[in-house]
Amino acid sequence: MQNQQAAQEWLLAVAQVSFLAVAQVGFILFLLVAIVLVAVLVIRTGVGSRSISQGERSWLDYGSFFVVTWGIVAVIIGFLSILLFLDRFTDITQALGFLSALFGAIVGLVGTYFGIKTSSDAREGAQQLAVASGGDTTKPRVLSNTPLDREVNVPADIHPTATFSKDMDSSTINPSTFKLLDQATLQQVPPSVPEGVHYDEPTKVATFTPAADLQNGRTYEATITSGVKDKAGNTLAQDHVWHFTVS
Repeated sequence: MQNQQAAQEWLLAVAQVSFLAVAQVGFILFLLVAIVLVAVLVIRTGVGSRSISQGERSWLDYGSFFVVTWGIVAVIIGFLSILLFLDRFTDITQALGFLSALFGAIVGLVGTYFGIKTSSDAREGAQQLAVASGGDTTKPRVLSNTPLDREVNVPADIHPTATFSKDMDSSTINPSTFKLLDQATLQQVPPSVPEGVHYDEPTKVATFTPAADLQNGRTYEATITSGVKDKAGNTLAQDHVWHFTVS
């Protein structure tokens, strides 16, 4: 009787060990298959600048879905694995520690992915902008202006001008981007119409023509705002401002 009981206990222990061994092997095979599937996905969709430059879809384009999906799957697998092999841990806190480490690794990988994705999106946007502007990303500058900054004894019938370093988009040079301020009254000087603000393409010179002569003894502030653009769409780095006094 005792021999039969011992044999039954031995068979039960062997069955338990066999089940755990099969479960472990099955779990490892599942992970290997998952890794292979991810590798195949990456190879089939392409990665990096080759995909971007040739207009193909990169795994980064689908990454938000796949990363979140695999993260959820990994968490579920980790949780089930802890339940399956719980008896292998001498203390339940060890199992919880292992599970916490798994979650931390998953969160780190997901965060790393989204960092790479953000960098890739920014690089692609810069490439598209460069292509759209013909590769020209140099900002225009105001090379000179008349009257000179802080100049005095300026005639009342002056028409302030600004000379640019590049061919400008004339539609962006208007009374909203080329302004004249009377610093005594803090009022904008109205330009004449219809060509109160005019841009001459051959000379790259913008001219502000006041509606009337300026006031003697007044100091004026002329401003070319950063809203003006060149033919490639590049704007001034900052407003260009100068002052002069009419006498």
